[in-house]
Amino acid sequence: MSLNSSSLVVLFILHPSNPLNSDTLPARVVLFQVRTPNLKISRLVETANAHFARKEHLLILAEDEKAVHYVDELLWKFPSTSFMPHVATEESTQAFVAITKSRTNVNQAKFAFNLCPTPLLIEGIRLIYDFEDLTSPLKQQLSAIRFDAYKKAGCLIEARSP
Repeated sequence: MSLNSSSLVVLFILHPSNPLNSDTLPARVVLFQVRTPNLKISRLVETANAHFARKEHLLILAEDEKAVHYVDELLWKFPSTSFMPHVATEESTQAFVAITKSRTNVNQAKFAFNLCPTPLLIEGIRLIYDFEDLTSPLKQQLSAIRFDAYKKAGCLIEARSP
């Protein structure tokens, strides 16, 4: 790479002793725009598989026990050619993928997928996946409320369409 008078390169090294480390930066939120339940399932499973393959802890927050059970079963069965090792728990765990209804970071994850109608703002989470859910007017309204909460919290928001 060559630099000329119109080029400016800035390099930040994130290090624990650096005041601008990853824990002081705002969380990032990735909003998946979805119009069908099948697309929601695909995004969730793809995201969980990607983090598991990289050996990164992922927290999946579900609204209630019924939703925890549904996601638990889903990750064991989908896709049909494999399964995703994970745990459904309210207790601390070292599992790479943890499903919980507890609003605590049970597996010390830096990445989380929010399946709740309310925003996910848990200390220590650096990247939050959520849905811009267009499957119904009510879910669209709840998505807008979560978006506003993330924006108010200073999160960096990225939207992804199918």
